[in-house]
Amino acid sequence: MTGETILAIDSATGPCSVAVWKDGRVAAYKENLHPAAQSSVLMPMIEAALADSGIGYGDLSAVAATVGPGSFTGIRVGLAAARGIAFAAGIKSLGFTTLETMAFAARARGERILSLLHAGKGEYYYQLFEAVPGWRALSEPMLGALEQAMALSKGAVIAGNVEGATSAFPRADALAELAATRTAAQPLKAFYIRPPDAKLPVKKL
Repeated sequence: MTGETILAIDSATGPCSVAVWKDGRVAAYKENLHPAAQSSVLMPMIEAALADSGIGYGDLSAVAATVGPGSFTGIRVGLAAARGIAFAAGIKSLGFTTLETMAFAARARGERILSLLHAGKGEYYYQLFEAVPGWRALSEPMLGALEQAMALSKGAVIAGNVEGATSAFPRADALAELAATRTAAQPLKAFYIRPPDAKLPVKKL
């Protein structure tokens, strides 16, 4: 997929970012670190990234988005944008977890990467990945106490939103390269691990 032109979108954890993969590299990257502005800034960021890349929606071959775990609202904002673009442009849609996206960004720092995200209630989402000899997950995405997560680390590089870690949020430039170089992707369906605290209203019959 390295020859494809991919729009990558992330708004799953608070900050939001957009990237375009074109001609085998990240051609444009935009980010906004203010969680409250996600829904209003995401589409203008997408338009700006496409403009910086010199392309339009019709030039895209795929759109990628993070599917979670993360914020209930943030995940839905990113997925709604990605699904809408994929449907309107008639292109492939590719989903990747926030944990894999953060770990992939840190892959040059060590042979193993432990991806960590605050999950609230004193818990963390976490998953262990291997960068050498080839990129692969060494565990399933899990939810638990920090001590449980760190028991998996064994000298691994830590990626995530904890003190001393790298890749504090799942940046869209890493997502773009991940989508371009990986053949395995998920559907654009929210992945929470823990059921979200926020609930959609139930329709009354």
